[in-house]
Amino acid sequence: MSRDFTALPRVNLEIYASTNKGPFEWWRHTLGQGAVNSRPLPERVVEGTRKLKPRLIRIFLQEFFDIYPDHGVFNWSKLDPYMDSCARTGAKVLATINIKPPVLYPVINQDIWRPNNIEEWQDVIYQLVRRYSVEKPIVTYWEHVNEPDIGEWGGCPYRIPSVVELHEFYTMTIKPILDAFPDAKVGGPCPADYRVVPEFMDCCARHQTRLDFVSYHRYEDDYESHRYIAETLHEKVKSFPGKRPELMINEWNKGFEPAYSSTPYDSVSVEEMAMQPRRAAHVARILLTMMETPLDWSFYFLLWDNCMYNDEFRSFFSPEGAKSVMYKHWNEAPHRFGLFSENEKVRPQYFVYQILSRMGELKLEASSEHPDVKTIAVKEDGKVSVLIVNFNLQASRDMIVKTRFADLEPGIRRLKAYRIDEDQRWAAEALELLPYEERTVNVLPVFEYQFYSPADSVLLVTLEEAK
Repeated sequence: MSRDFTALPRVNLEIYASTNKGPFEWWRHTLGQGAVNSRPLPERVVEGTRKLKPRLIRIFLQEFFDIYPDHGVFNWSKLDPYMDSCARTGAKVLATINIKPPVLYPVINQDIWRPNNIEEWQDVIYQLVRRYSVEKPIVTYWEHVNEPDIGEWGGCPYRIPSVVELHEFYTMTIKPILDAFPDAKVGGPCPADYRVVPEFMDCCARHQTRLDFVSYHRYEDDYESHRYIAETLHEKVKSFPGKRPELMINEWNKGFEPAYSSTPYDSVSVEEMAMQPRRAAHVARILLTMMETPLDWSFYFLLWDNCMYNDEFRSFFSPEGAKSVMYKHWNEAPHRFGLFSENEKVRPQYFVYQILSRMGELKLEASSEHPDVKTIAVKEDGKVSVLIVNFNLQASRDMIVKTRFADLEPGIRRLKAYRIDEDQRWAAEALELLPYEERTVNVLPVFEYQFYSPADSVLLVTLEEAK
């Protein structure tokens, strides 16, 4: 399609190559997986994740791993392969405990959270932690339950009605964790509604309960909402007595598609939507916003889309919860949030994380004059990398961006430009983003260059010393 590039609005970006704005800790913005079935990560997903070099990933430990089938009997045959596949990504693991062994919970009811034998429950947790934090040094963070404020609707067999009871369950669970692995970091409360967090923290403070991190979830289109929640909770975290807990949003994504309700076909969910560049641009815009907040960690949900198997949920989910929530969300109208599809096809969002993982370690001063164009610049070993996101919540526009680099060392450079857009310029098998422009330039201390920035796109520009 022919475009009149001269008619497009122009946006100026400023990048100052000699500045130092602190470390670029991209690795704090990482990935989550699990909760849907017991299959280990496929090797393609493992290798793809390794390429991103995450330091920590979050997983769910659901009852379908069947680790405690009977009193005094432990079965690691399903969970071992799963945990080993997570370890092969090169990351340590934050594990959320959602198991509900039928011998300790003989009635399937999301509102029953106390096991029928607390000492036996604690022994199960002790053995679980010993297995995967000591014998297999995989898990370093342990979280006590997932979305306890909404239970089965959040894919969790626990719905705990009050913060007092949530605290009771927390203390009951972290005791054996710390007995088995004193170096563990323990925390929660991991709600769907972030407003549960301050009450839970108050309860922990009153009882002087150890709390190494606090966590919450958010599926929200508005990136400024992500900023507001992180900054609000940070103020609460700062006031916690003793050592400040780490603050993490350990499950997030853009909002669910419009009109998502109790009927599986009220919204549109087709494969083509998963490959649209707007999703990648949306994710990138939220990420860049979160990088400006006091968050210690964020975990994108999710790494790999899964299929829900009905038989795996029968022992711990109500028939209605399994059908109206898990079956609907993962079989009939899947969200397609994964960096990889269920059949291991790479999605555009994967390359957002690939870009971040390769930019470098030192942030530079960078600015954009247009609110729809967000940028961040990073420097390492003579290379300057600039990430540019063109995104508007209502409707994005094609633009021309002029990057002005200042304070460069004069000399010959290799300029490359990569773009996540509708043209899908990547090598799918190799999992590599491909440059759409590459050339040699001879730069002075100030160097300007123009790029086409389509609506809903992610652009990476690198300027590297020629070799």
